[in-house]
Amino acid sequence: TRTMEIRDVIHGTIETSPQETLIIESPFFQRLRNIKQLGFSENSYTGATHNRFIHSIGVIRLATIAFQNVLAHLLSGKDAERLIAALRMAALLHDIGHGPLSHTTEFSMPEVKKLGLEHLGLSFNQLRQANHEDYTLKIILQSSLTPILKKAFINFGIEPIHIACILNDGLKCADDFFIIQNIDYRPVLHQLVSSEIDIDRMDYLIRDSFYTGTSYGKFDMEWLVSNLTHHIVENKC
Repeated sequence: TRTMEIRDVIHGTIETSPQETLIIESPFFQRLRNIKQLGFSENSYTGATHNRFIHSIGVIRLATIAFQNVLAHLLSGKDAERLIAALRMAALLHDIGHGPLSHTTEFSMPEVKKLGLEHLGLSFNQLRQANHEDYTLKIILQSSLTPILKKAFINFGIEPIHIACILNDGLKCADDFFIIQNIDYRPVLHQLVSSEIDIDRMDYLIRDSFYTGTSYGKFDMEWLVSNLTHHIVENKC
């Protein structure tokens, strides 16, 4: 397994680690090449043919910058290494559960109870319709990708459940993976990937604006990311 450099029209050169390259080359991630970011929008905006594959890789780059600005001065050594590796992998896999044509085909997904996620301790209505986020958890935790993830990150002490816990703050984490010197870093890692101002949204707003030729999604991304910070409340980060 090797490092890989991917040339992105939005972020320039994005380098992936050997572990990330292994996941990118898996069939689960390669299928994202065939899932259009904006579904049928190319019928209105002819340039909007970009896919979930490059969007997910773009979020990796923002994950790295956000981590460095928000947490790098608090963490060092092995602690920083494993948390940024887990964050980058969560960023890479956040859309892995998308179906064909992205959100367009979610109407055909089954009830969430059929995915067998009840043992994870999530409190959701078992009768509701599943969505791509449910399938993302399924793929990370209960698919042929799961042992690949375990093997790839065994030297970091990262398990698939840790990646899933960053994406979904309702999951129970059985160990202290995210706790360093009595500070729980899971909330801030989750917020970087999924919140009102997150790296997923930052990438798709800029990317979708570029490919649709519109301006209403543009913002000063570099300034915003560089000004992200953390706040410790009741010994939790």
